[in-house]
Formats: sequence, C-alpha cells, structure tokens
Amino acid sequence: MKNLQSTARWILRLSAVGGAALFLAGCIEHTETTYRDVTRVKVQFESEKAGRLFYEALSKMPFDNRAESHTEVSIPVVFDNTYTVKSGENEKFNEAVRRCDSNKDGVITEVEAEIFASQFH
Repeated sequence: MKNLQSTARWILRLSAVGGAALFLAGCIEHTETTYRDVTRVKVQFESEKAGRLFYEALSKMPFDNRAESHTEVSIPVVFDNTYTVKSGENEKFNEAVRRCDSNKDGVITEVEAEIFASQFH
C-alpha cells in the first residue's frame, strides 16, 4: 500500500512539473507577410486632364485583394506559424487600367477617364 502511495505521489509530482514546464515554456510563434508585386502595364494618357482624372479615381477605387493567400500551421500551446502572401499596389493599378482603357489601345482618353471616374463618385 505504501509503495502504491509513493508511486501515485511520484506520478502526481511529475505531472505537475511537466504541466508547469509546458505552461511556462510558452508558444513559439512566427508570422510572415510577403508582398508579391507584378509589373505595371504600360499606359499613356491623351492629356494631363485624363491622367489626373484617372489617378483621382484610382485613389477612390476599392480593391478586393483576391490574390491574397494565407497559410497557418499550429500545434496548440507549442508552435504557431502564419504565412501570408499579398498582392502589391501594382495589381490595383493594372485592374484600373483594364477597366478604364475601354478600347484596349494603351491610351486613356479624357472620355474614358471621365467614365471611369464617374464610377467612384
């Protein structure tokens, strides 16, 4: 009986020490965000006014960053690793050019810029 009690105490102490060590050890956490950017498309503006209208509308344009990816690997209490890849600002610019340059000739006219800008008022 005495041997069983000492074994039970030993197991209890070992559990307490192990639990305290695990609790005090904390969590290893790593978070990383990478921005992947594409090359801006080449575009010209018919006039200074066309360029100004385009860039004003671009600043108001909402952008759904669909190219974002998120990966998380986790072992509770011990390890947490988060890795995120986001598209850069050039993706928004390229989307705006695709929407604005309606005839796809690489030149944004005042009319095209006005139509594009009217979408964000």
